[in-house]
Amino acid sequence: MSLKVGDKAPAFSGVDFKDQTIALANHHGRKNVFLVFYPKAFSSVCSVQLSSYNQHLDGFKQRATEVIAISVDNAFSQQAFCDSLGGIEFPVLSDMTLDIARSYGVALPGGFANRAEFLIDQAGVIRWLNVEQSPGDNTPTMDDIFKAIDKL
Repeated sequence: MSLKVGDKAPAFSGVDFKDQTIALANHHGRKNVFLVFYPKAFSSVCSVQLSSYNQHLDGFKQRATEVIAISVDNAFSQQAFCDSLGGIEFPVLSDMTLDIARSYGVALPGGFANRAEFLIDQAGVIRWLNVEQSPGDNTPTMDDIFKAIDKL
């Protein structure tokens, strides 16, 4: 399935490494969601990417936007990864079954998800997206992301 701007975002829920259940539906009518799929913990591009989002959390909060990251790593790996980055202050969900990645059209052969970002508005509609063909080939800058959020 290939999602596009204007599509209703597929519902999802998952558990983060703090054992909290996070669901897209919890944000409807309250916050936008910046949903990030990353292939694997401890990779160089993923480390820079998640650290950057964490450093700019105030900018996301000022824009009523929640960051949620998803990978196929188990909760223990994700916690170690986030700890190695100095702590990540947004939910990082485990999608070991690739169910969420499949619903967003970013599951890849080999058992992991493509690097992708989806901006979902408060009504649950995809308003901006970026799916990378190879790691780091067109990772959006924070300016790109904030400009997209500011257009909502």
